[in-house]
Amino acid sequence: MTVKRFIKIFLLFVLGGIIAAYAVANRQPVRFILDPLISRDLAASIEAPFFVYLFIAMFSGILIGASAVWISQRRWRKAARSESREAARWKREAENLKSGLQSAPGRAANSNTPPRPLQSYL
Repeated sequence: MTVKRFIKIFLLFVLGGIIAAYAVANRQPVRFILDPLISRDLAASIEAPFFVYLFIAMFSGILIGASAVWISQRRWRKAARSESREAARWKREAENLKSGLQSAPGRAANSNTPPRPLQSYL
């Protein structure tokens, strides 16, 4: 087992221990009232341990932040796709030109005639 993998596993165990200790310390039941204007109606409330609410808030914050970053990077992903397509197109064209030069009819390998210049399509 490599040192890097050992450190990763060790840190995951430490993080798991911290999360477990946090959950045990905050296990008192808390009533979450969905309609604060009507306090007598207990049907509009949920009772769960406090750490459940904290973890839900933390994970929803992580999801909202990750989706905001993913949406904000949309133009960079679009530009990368476009550049990748263009690079593949230029590579295919270069390979076609190379194969065309190698298989040109009537052209000797040691001919003194210079090759014709490549045309630009820009």
